[in-house]
Amino acid sequence: MKGVVFDILRDMVEEQFGLEGWNALLEKAGSDGLYLSSESYPDAEMTKLVVVACEFTGMEQEALLRHFGKYMVKQFYDRFPSFFDNCTGLLEFLASVDRIVHVEVLKLYPDANLPRFNHDQRPGSILMEYHSKRRMCWLAEGLILGSAEHFKEPIRITHDICMHKGDESCHIQVDLVESDDG
Repeated sequence: MKGVVFDILRDMVEEQFGLEGWNALLEKAGSDGLYLSSESYPDAEMTKLVVVACEFTGMEQEALLRHFGKYMVKQFYDRFPSFFDNCTGLLEFLASVDRIVHVEVLKLYPDANLPRFNHDQRPGSILMEYHSKRRMCWLAEGLILGSAEHFKEPIRITHDICMHKGDESCHIQVDLVESDDG
């Protein structure tokens, strides 16, 4: 996993628990916490940090990864606004993840091990089929939820087919819903 993801996790933890919280998390996870954005680190390193973060916060892993994904969107927008600004809305953005966003990420980080998404887009919805050995589909859900917030488009997510249930991939259905503001 790229160091930039570790950097964003550090930012989130420090924002909520201060530098002391981040240092305590690193100590309990047995990590030195030295991550360079462009370098790759073992997935097991992130897994250790997530497990310890769950212990510290009392959150289930599923909820913590969703929260982290939502947080990541704000950081990604600050670093790569054109990925978002070149899309007219959430569904267009989600459809662009594999064919545009990940292609550009690989230009910056050629050794990045990115998840793969196939999608089936219909009016008002998109089915995202997630493939990754990391099985971090809940992080993907958080990224989708954060992107929906960015585009100010309310959504409903269903995720019945999941690698955590023994399926070969995860199917994340995203449906636009009417806003309650109307």
